[in-house]
Amino acid sequence: MRKVPKFENKGRGPTMFLRSLVMCCYLMGAYWASYHFPSMKMVFYPTLGAFCFLFMHRVDQIKDIGRITMGAIIAVTLGSTMYAISQGAISFFITAIITISLIQWFKWNAAPILSVSFIPYFAHSVSFWALPAAVLVSLLGLVGSIWLIGKVEQLNWVARLSLALSPLRTKLEPLKKEL
Repeated sequence: MRKVPKFENKGRGPTMFLRSLVMCCYLMGAYWASYHFPSMKMVFYPTLGAFCFLFMHRVDQIKDIGRITMGAIIAVTLGSTMYAISQGAISFFITAIITISLIQWFKWNAAPILSVSFIPYFAHSVSFWALPAAVLVSLLGLVGSIWLIGKVEQLNWVARLSLALSPLRTKLEPLKKEL
C-alpha cells in the first residue's frame, strides 16, 4: 500500500471545511436538544460556538483541548459558587478576577473560559450543579466530535483529496490577497 504524505493543514482547504461542517452539525444538535428538551436547556449556550471554533483549530492538540475543557468546568463551577453566595456585582467581579487569574496561572489561553464563568449570572439556574453539568456534557460532546474529526482526517482518501486540491489553493492565493 502506497503511503500518503501527511498534509499539513494551515486552516484552509477540505479538512477545514470538514471540521467546520462537523462543528456546525454539533452546534445544531446541541441547540435542537436544548430547544426540545427542557431538562437540557443549558446544554447549548452561545460560548459553545467559541469553543467549537477554538477546538477545530487544535484538532491535533488533544492535551490542550483537555486542559481547556477542565478550565471551563472549573470556571463555571466557580461562577455557580459565587452566584450561589451572592448575585450582586461584587460576586460577579470576584468571579471575573479569579477566573482571569486561573487562566493566566494555568496558561489555558482560551477566552471562552472566562465567558462560561459568567453563565450563572445570566441563566439563573435553580440547581447549583445544573450549569457545571451542562457545560461538562456539552464540552465532552465537543471533544468527542474533535476526536471523530481527527480520525476522519487520518483516512487516506481525505489526505489524497487535500493533496490534490492544494495546487488549486495556491493558485487562488493572489485572488484572496486582492479581495
